[in-house]
Amino acid sequence: MNQKQIGIIIVVAAILLAMVVFMAKAKEDSYINAIIKDTGSCYLADGTCLHDDRSYTVYILGWTLSLGLLILGIYLMLFDKTQRMLAEHQVKITSALKEAKEQDVKKDEFNAFLSGFSSEEQQVLKAIREQDGIKQSTLRYRTGMSKATLSLMLKSLEKRKIISKKSAGKTNEVYLQKKF
Repeated sequence: MNQKQIGIIIVVAAILLAMVVFMAKAKEDSYINAIIKDTGSCYLADGTCLHDDRSYTVYILGWTLSLGLLILGIYLMLFDKTQRMLAEHQVKITSALKEAKEQDVKKDEFNAFLSGFSSEEQQVLKAIREQDGIKQSTLRYRTGMSKATLSLMLKSLEKRKIISKKSAGKTNEVYLQKKF
């Protein structure tokens, strides 16, 4: 049962309660009017007034409760969007979990790809993956390799079509051929 249906039920209950309170007051009023009609006065034989002897507390409490229920029911029917917010939040969580799972799969795929390379080549490929289009000079500092060793390794990786190089001034930008 959603909140709109609950709100409708509460509004109906509030209307029924108001009707019961109104009917009880109308019944008491008709009883007093009948006594006044028969005796010609609202005073009883002992001198008490029928209007003063009445307690309006029950009616006030009944109407207040009815009004409170009516307001709550209308609020639930029209303004409370908790269900919608929960559904939207669930969609966001689901998409975030799917995205995290995809990243884990890609990470596992990349780690499986790296297993066929030497530790130095793995270090270079990880650095290139972290920053696609990394400059060769930056890659040299990031891996701690000599200029000649890195250059020969990149040439070997390029020959095996694992990376590609693009000239950028006095240095090269290095890219992975396969996207992970």
